[in-house]
Amino acid sequence: MATAQGSLRDTRHRRLVVVCAVTALAAVGASGCSQDAADEQPSQGVVVNLGGEIAVLKGIDGKPEIVGQRPDGTETLDTYRLTAPRQLNTGDIVGIRDGGAVAISPDDPVKATLLGQATAWFPSVDKGKVWTVTEQTAAACEGQGLPTTVRAKYTIAEHETSGRPARRVVSMPCGIEPAAQTSQGIVAHQTTGDVPGSGNASRARTSVVLLDKNGAVSSVVAEAATVLAADADQVVWRADECPTGTCTKIYDAQAKKSRNAPACEAGDPVGTGTLAPGGRWYATAVRADNGTHLAVLDLGENSCRDLGAFAALDKTTDLDESLAATWSRANLLMIDQGTGELIEHNAPTGRVERRREALPVTNGAQVWGAHNA
Repeated sequence: MATAQGSLRDTRHRRLVVVCAVTALAAVGASGCSQDAADEQPSQGVVVNLGGEIAVLKGIDGKPEIVGQRPDGTETLDTYRLTAPRQLNTGDIVGIRDGGAVAISPDDPVKATLLGQATAWFPSVDKGKVWTVTEQTAAACEGQGLPTTVRAKYTIAEHETSGRPARRVVSMPCGIEPAAQTSQGIVAHQTTGDVPGSGNASRARTSVVLLDKNGAVSSVVAEAATVLAADADQVVWRADECPTGTCTKIYDAQAKKSRNAPACEAGDPVGTGTLAPGGRWYATAVRADNGTHLAVLDLGENSCRDLGAFAALDKTTDLDESLAATWSRANLLMIDQGTGELIEHNAPTGRVERRREALPVTNGAQVWGAHNA
């Protein structure tokens, strides 16, 4: 069966090449084919952080070329590590380092361009730009009668990845924490109350909301809910304290309504996953009887592809914890932070490739993206 499927894929690829060649004189047709073909190709120039050294691999099985040496005196430290690394469709890799958002080109992954101070960030719907998030203490919200779990007041600023100063800055109302941007506005959590916890601790009860251009709430996506991921027109969210069935929902910002996440035979999606640029594919852990599986949900076709059990996911159901994952266009790149196992999944074709030899990692590892994004 595997051979037959491989033959079908090879035939499909050859047909695609022929169609593209025949339509090369038609600019629109040629452009469409080249994009489809590019999305189906394996990643080249894969950038990985081996836990304090930066390496580039020509392909998933390529020899790691060390381009960023471990600085002297940092044998037990990872000075390159990024928080929330993600690759934009433009190719830039963005993440948080040392209290600031930085942009990194796969062409020179050691050089980081500081975009601005930030505790978090998310992509802008304006191509090649990002939003940085900064916070003030909750003292700025005194006297407003807010829940006690409101800990900060947030401000967002839109930056170009070139490092130019931000031209758009929006101060959020107290009780609003920005999470992402869709074509219909900023997605945020609005704290609506406190939920008693163990001891004297409390956690916030939040609604998922859309904001207008001034930061005010324009509509409520879901009450008692949490955003898991968002991009373009798709918002993946989870109903808090969901008792039965699937707790993961998909909100379409254009249609302005939510639906259940695609069903998976192995079980329901759990934890926090990662959404591909454009919002079509969502990679997530799935709770299964024989261990935690990794699945890729196709939000466009409402289907689920089960990629099987991953030992790293038995430690946590959140991707980018023990199993670090990032999308490079339609390729999902994953690395087991403990063992150095590197895996690539191509969403359009379903192809899965595992590196034959694990990468040498120290103090964890990250995969940032690829050159051909």
